[in-house]
Amino acid sequence: MSRWGNALPNRDEQLETKRKAIIREAARFFNRRGSHGTSLDDVAERLGVTKAALYRYVPSKQDLLYACHEEAMEIARESMDQGEASGRTGLEKIQIGMSTYLREMIGAMGVPVLILEENALTGAQAKVIIGLRDEFEKRMRRLVEEGIADGSILPLNPKIAIFMLLGAVHWVTKWYSPEGPWTAADVADALIEMATRGLAAKPSDRLSATLHD
Repeated sequence: MSRWGNALPNRDEQLETKRKAIIREAARFFNRRGSHGTSLDDVAERLGVTKAALYRYVPSKQDLLYACHEEAMEIARESMDQGEASGRTGLEKIQIGMSTYLREMIGAMGVPVLILEENALTGAQAKVIIGLRDEFEKRMRRLVEEGIADGSILPLNPKIAIFMLLGAVHWVTKWYSPEGPWTAADVADALIEMATRGLAAKPSDRLSATLHD
């Protein structure tokens, strides 16, 4: 018999929810001090738990870093799913997917600078994350090709287009501050609209998303 008609999460679901919360809070902490300057003791103190309790969810700092990168890739996958389901053209799918991705990354993940620290991962873990990133980039390139075919995107090099877009998106983690005047949604919508104007076959005369100091 299911517990309360499946209205309450089971033990595994509760553990996964706690693990995800730890990962996201750790990502925020890594952003402030850098992955090399942060220990599991620091993370445990930040979370208000013992190191032994933290080990229950992540056995080492390396595993925690890996989990943070995995979480970022999961956000990327879910964002592109949303873009592909909601967009009518290749351009719209990219815009929706990347706006959602950036909004989550600088909102829920707390401006994760660590996604630019590829060298923090080694061995099999680095190989897995690089593979996931490659798939993410290939998926976006296919949407550029779809946009060229449907006329929403100019005939250009899909690989260079995606490198340009991802460069603009990931650099936001270097300058955005949640304590500033702009929300994550404000920045995501405005930046993606501006960045994708260079791809659009028929760009709008005016930007719909604007930011004010």
